[in-house]
Amino acid sequence: MLGETRPPDFRALQKVVGGSLIWFALAFLLVMVFLIATIRIEGVSGEQVGIKLNKLNGEIEVINKAGKEIYNGITHDFSVVDKTIQTLDMTELVGRGDRKGKDDLKVKTVDGSDVYVDLKVQYRIIPEMADVVVRTSGLGEAYKKLWARDYVRSVCRNSLGELTTESFYDSSLRGAKVLEAKKVINEKLQPFGIEIDSLVIPRKPHFYAEYEEKIKKKKLADQGVLEQQSEALAAKQRQETRIVEETNRKNVAVEQFEGQMKQLVIEAKAQATRAKKAADAYYNKVTIGAEAALYQMTQDAEGILAKKKAEAEGIEALKKALEGEGGRNMVKMEY
Repeated sequence: MLGETRPPDFRALQKVVGGSLIWFALAFLLVMVFLIATIRIEGVSGEQVGIKLNKLNGEIEVINKAGKEIYNGITHDFSVVDKTIQTLDMTELVGRGDRKGKDDLKVKTVDGSDVYVDLKVQYRIIPEMADVVVRTSGLGEAYKKLWARDYVRSVCRNSLGELTTESFYDSSLRGAKVLEAKKVINEKLQPFGIEIDSLVIPRKPHFYAEYEEKIKKKKLADQGVLEQQSEALAAKQRQETRIVEETNRKNVAVEQFEGQMKQLVIEAKAQATRAKKAADAYYNKVTIGAEAALYQMTQDAEGILAKKKAEAEGIEALKKALEGEGGRNMVKMEY
């Protein structure tokens, strides 16, 4: 009838809701499957650098700390690079180096000979520049062959090739060329995020057997020349020692003679001084005595002169007296 309310149809509602839940659960399941299929979790250790590449725009993110990295596997690629020191051993010894066969470096010397040297390289990536390594060498360890191997061999070949064959026996000359090569390599590789820590020649260079025999003979001949030069030098040193000894003896004798002469001069001067003093004393004695005698004689002469003068004056007075009246009276009395 019109106006009557019908009870809700719970069965129909349950059918509708149940269908929606199924679709929701199915959608959720699909999302979870998608997430599980696309989400990746990678670990980065303390000895590694993580590289996360965005496939859509090419951007690279460097992860330079240990931990876990979660990323979308559809839109990103992820890899790790070892940032510890790596060692590359290129040697003649089969089974000892990085390659199974002989891997030493062949060098053409400036005088045209072939010399073979082993190389030992220690290198590492610069962690902050790991993105540069990836851009120039790609993901993975391609940089090891491209830079750490091929480029190092090329530079060392050129640098060592400036030596003569004989110069390879001089470790100081070899070392100088290796240092020069290391400097050049680092100048070129550091902008690409790679640094060489050590570059050495661990074993003596080797040549063809025939050439090594020639070099040995030459070394023996050179050794003989060096021994003769050493003997000549020793003889010269002995001669110089004798000359020094004789010169010292001569100098001692000259010094002794000069000392004796100086002593004689001093004694002669002393004798002359004593003689002069004695002469001066005698002169003073004689002079003073003569002066005293002269003074006495002068005094005596003056006394005599005074006496005679007085006598003369008396006679003169007497004369005058006699010339007058008194004189005539005296004459009369006398006669």
